[in-house]
Amino acid sequence: MKNRAQAPHEETPLEATEPSLYTVIAGTFGGIGLFLLGMHLLTDGLKLAAGRALEELLERFTSTRLRGLGAGILITALVQSSTAVTLACIGFVNTGLLSLRNGLWVIFGSNLGTTTNAWLVAWLGFGFKISAFALPFVGIGATLMLAAPGMRTRALGRALAGFGVLFLGIDVLKDTFSAFGEEMNVEDYLAGGLLGQLLLVLIGTLMTVLMQASGAVIAIVITAASGGLLSIEAACALVIGTNIGTTFTAILAAIGATSNARRLAASHVFFNLITGVVALLMLPVLIALLGLIRDWFGNAGDPATTIALFHTAFSVLGVLLMVPLSNWLLRTLEGHFKSREEEVARPQYLDANSAAIPDLALRALRMELNRSQAMATACLRGAAAEQAGEAAIRRQRDTLQTLSAAIAGYTGKLNTEHLPPVLVDHLARSLRVLQYQENAAESSLQAAAQAVSLTPLTPTLHGALTAFATAADALADAVDTSREEFGNEQVNQRLRETEEDYARLKEALLVAGAHAQMSIRDMQEHLRHASLLRRAAEQAAKAAHHLAALDEGAAAPQDAPAGVDQAEAGAL
Repeated sequence: MKNRAQAPHEETPLEATEPSLYTVIAGTFGGIGLFLLGMHLLTDGLKLAAGRALEELLERFTSTRLRGLGAGILITALVQSSTAVTLACIGFVNTGLLSLRNGLWVIFGSNLGTTTNAWLVAWLGFGFKISAFALPFVGIGATLMLAAPGMRTRALGRALAGFGVLFLGIDVLKDTFSAFGEEMNVEDYLAGGLLGQLLLVLIGTLMTVLMQASGAVIAIVITAASGGLLSIEAACALVIGTNIGTTFTAILAAIGATSNARRLAASHVFFNLITGVVALLMLPVLIALLGLIRDWFGNAGDPATTIALFHTAFSVLGVLLMVPLSNWLLRTLEGHFKSREEEVARPQYLDANSAAIPDLALRALRMELNRSQAMATACLRGAAAEQAGEAAIRRQRDTLQTLSAAIAGYTGKLNTEHLPPVLVDHLARSLRVLQYQENAAESSLQAAAQAVSLTPLTPTLHGALTAFATAADALADAVDTSREEFGNEQVNQRLRETEEDYARLKEALLVAGAHAQMSIRDMQEHLRHASLLRRAAEQAAKAAHHLAALDEGAAAPQDAPAGVDQAEAGAL
């Protein structure tokens, strides 16, 4: 009986350790889960509550390096997600709303803005009882999320609830690591010195890649260090790894994107890698300096503040490193990740050697104009197709504009003061050709965009439209100056046929509208589409006429070929 009475008080080693191990595992996974859930609710809620305001801020207020940096810091601090800002920035660069130069500084600013997460954890997560602070946010946020009438108010409630849940997750992690930290230190299982620090950086990188939330990893690091599981040095090495891990999402977003978007993603990787390497090499010095700052502010025993200070300090260090390196980085990036369109847009015949000899310069210029003419005719051919490919025409138009800018820049380098008058006239006519080619490409793009919204036509009208489009396509072949059989007579013949078919289509559309066979609105839309296609054809023909005159050394042709309205010609 005596032994039986004492049995409940006896514990085997296995019985003593099992509850502790379960508590650590459950607390770690539960705390991480709550933190991630809170981050998800907070980020989504803020983005929904703000509507397009944050996107407009990113789109508008990035005109200078300083503004771009400030926009990156501010937006990241607001949405608490550098990944969201990076992806939005890549999207804006991808669509041309944001230049690569300004996008670089938004990316740099987002890396600095994400340090606010560490300060939130350090100040609010360890300064007082978290549950008393977080639970009211959960209650108020949930009430708004479920009962508020407006979408933005519900989104704000989601953000408030997420804010509270986030800190409840930190509370769980803090309690778990505090209890576990008394039993062990993670660094006991790692190699010492630089090798151990590199391993910690790798662990921080992998954790961020897997969790896709650097803020969550930093919260875990801060709570682990505050609970005694990690030293300050180890925690800072992990923080460096989290910054490197955030580049993974940008790399994924750049797959299949435009060249500038891929360059921006590369700049994000470059910034974080360079900053991480410098911070790792200076780790003892930075920690010593931050220790002095921490002591000065009276936080000598607070590892959370030290880690937040370190995160901010090495992000600021990275931005300072980029100030002298940004121009070099931009030039380097522009030399890589070239798309096929960019390669095509590079002049193939223009160089400094030919520019020194006027006759050679004009010959090289003429050969380059053949290439730009082929691009303009490709746009016209695409617009005349039954299923006009707007995206393909836009790419061709952009390529032509890039090449045109290079050609115009080349002509500007030629010293016209020492050229005979006939060569000066050739230069002026070459620039005129470029203008016609750009007009043809732009009108082709507008026609293709207009075609998307056109209503179906009756068989008779569709036949007239097909005849006109076929004539425009034939003209596109005729004005291609790279063809051996190219000649002015053929261009004039095809242009007359195009004009005749346009006139028949226009008359048929006007009659259909007058007799209520189609709505006036639909009639006007079809007329606008036909007019745009006609203008593209005329502009391409004008470019061809001037190119032929350059070859023959003849006088400049009249601006208005046969069939062109004089009023329209005067506007061109």
